[in-house]
Parts: sequence; C-alpha cells; structure tokens
Amino acid sequence: MFSTPRDPRTWLVGLPCRSDDSRIVWLYYVVGEALDSAGALCAAVQRANSASERDVRGQAPVDPDRAKVRRIRRHILGDFALEA
Repeated sequence: MFSTPRDPRTWLVGLPCRSDDSRIVWLYYVVGEALDSAGALCAAVQRANSASERDVRGQAPVDPDRAKVRRIRRHILGDFALEA
C-alpha cells in the first residue's frame, strides 16, 4: 500500500437497518469528503437520513451504533483494498 499527503481519503460505511419483515439490511455508502472515520460515519448517516433515502426504505431508521467503517486504499498497481 502507499500513502501520500495528497491521497484522498475514501471510506466505505455500512449502516444496518431493519426491513419491513424485521430482517437486518446493510446499506453501504462510499464517502470521499471525510478526513477520518468519525467524519465518514457522520456523512453516511446524513445521506441515509435524507428524505429520498428514508422514502426508499419505508422510513426505517439506520443504527449508527452498529456501523462498520473501512478505509478504501489504492495499491500502487491500481488495486483497491479495504483497511480495518
């Protein structure tokens, strides 16, 4: 892996919510505007709570306390990897 100060920080954020039949469904958001994992989580929750997103999932709330946040890194050869 490589990292330079100019590398954009890109995050994959998973947010769980309950479907109409009480199953847990994971919603995933790619966040590019955050400097750290807390900022990425905040941006993903804001997206998930937008009117259009809530309408699509029938107003079901997301659970940010159980979120999964991973940084997306690009290998020098162009491959992508998720960091813990």
